[in-house]
Amino acid sequence: MRALLALSVVLAAAAPALAEPRNEVTTGAYNRAMHASSANAVTSDSLGGGTFGYARRLDLGLMPRLQTWVTGNFTYGSAEGTMFSTLTTEIDTMTFTAGGRARYELLGHVVLGARVDLGMAYASLKLAEGSRELNDSGWGGTTTAATSVDLLVHTGEYWNLGVRFELGYTLTSAIELAPAEANDSSTIQLEMSQASLGHLDVGGKFFSFAVLSQF
Repeated sequence: MRALLALSVVLAAAAPALAEPRNEVTTGAYNRAMHASSANAVTSDSLGGGTFGYARRLDLGLMPRLQTWVTGNFTYGSAEGTMFSTLTTEIDTMTFTAGGRARYELLGHVVLGARVDLGMAYASLKLAEGSRELNDSGWGGTTTAATSVDLLVHTGEYWNLGVRFELGYTLTSAIELAPAEANDSSTIQLEMSQASLGHLDVGGKFFSFAVLSQF
């Protein structure tokens, strides 16, 4: 009887912890200022796009009020510009990353955070003048480090809803691009119709806003 009573007390004490949200889904938008000379030569605009993320909470017990999460994120973005006053340019990007986030409950509805992600980045470049278009694309590595503030508008035993403001920096490996015209298999490709433009680096500081749902 005493053993049963003790087990009931332990389960009752553990129930709230087990009921706390352990999954997180985010969706939002970001704006990145590209600082590399290779990107500035193609466009003077910032890289803007959307973000989607999923995270799973881990109970590492490092310190009170500190949460640790494993994360996975997908982002996409684009920017347009001109070169030599006649060429219009367009950059399109995608990234797939995984990493970790730490969240510290400062107040009941205010949570500070930091994350580090590693992954792969895809970038494509299109140059157009009139009816002519040249394209190329490639893959490289990427790393993101950021700090965040979460404002929770609803907190419950099973579900939290809030918004996240994030400031950080994304590093990307420079991707070598050599735009060329698209031709069918019957067309002979002349060597002078394709030339390397060097390496494109789309890394830089960014600001993002996202809606988060924890369950």
